[in-house]
Amino acid sequence: MKKEEILRRARQEGNGEYEEQVRGQILRYSTLAIVGLCAAFWLVRAGHAWASGLAQADVWDYPAIATGYAAFVHLWLYRRLKMRVNLVGGLCCLAAFVIFSVQFGLHL
Repeated sequence: MKKEEILRRARQEGNGEYEEQVRGQILRYSTLAIVGLCAAFWLVRAGHAWASGLAQADVWDYPAIATGYAAFVHLWLYRRLKMRVNLVGGLCCLAAFVIFSVQFGLHL
């Protein structure tokens, strides 16, 4: 088979491996974006509370959102890929999510 024929067949069949790589990159970057946005909003809220002299600040919602999302992503990846790093990361994020959620509930 010539190179052109192989490329033509690959295009016709669709390149699933490339699409999976793109999906993986999008998932990785979207996770970083969500966590980054939550961190930025958390810093603004915590900074404002600190500048106002508030002893108890209600700053637990954004960390809960970020860690909950990260836990879901890591545990889903573990379910699909069976990589231990995803299980450990997912369980750590899940524990943080529970802690932040409890703190959020206590400060309502």
